[in-house]
Amino acid sequence: MSSDGSEPASPGTADNETSSDEANSAGASNNANGKADNAPEEKTLDSIGAMYAALRACWVPPPKEAARHGMEYTIRSAFKRDGEMLAPPRVTYSSHDAPAEVRDLYRDAVNAALARCTPWHFGAGMAGAVAGRPIAVRFIDNRSTEKSLQ
Repeated sequence: MSSDGSEPASPGTADNETSSDEANSAGASNNANGKADNAPEEKTLDSIGAMYAALRACWVPPPKEAARHGMEYTIRSAFKRDGEMLAPPRVTYSSHDAPAEVRDLYRDAVNAALARCTPWHFGAGMAGAVAGRPIAVRFIDNRSTEKSLQ
């Protein structure tokens, strides 16, 4: 475990899954530019795996007291060569048994992560590979909560 309380990516997690037990659950504060103080440095992303890792580092899940253990939230989006999003992400799945308020919390957390971390800084090869192509990302909240244990 790192000093900030976040877990490294587990070998069993697929590249397109972002789990909250891997994200910094301590929360993020924004600096004067609107970017999170704990957002990763702007480095060139040369693979899909690197892009998912950067997104994992940016995602701050909802607070534990409002969270839902096992919540799944999947989005699909596409990016331009310069790393900007083509359009707002489309939700393709959210846990059906979650109340609308909980789904809204996760939507806001996902949108905040994308706002904090985009535009991406793609390398030349990666920019050509992802430009205009849909990319799906599944967020899974694996944190245990007091509420979910009852």
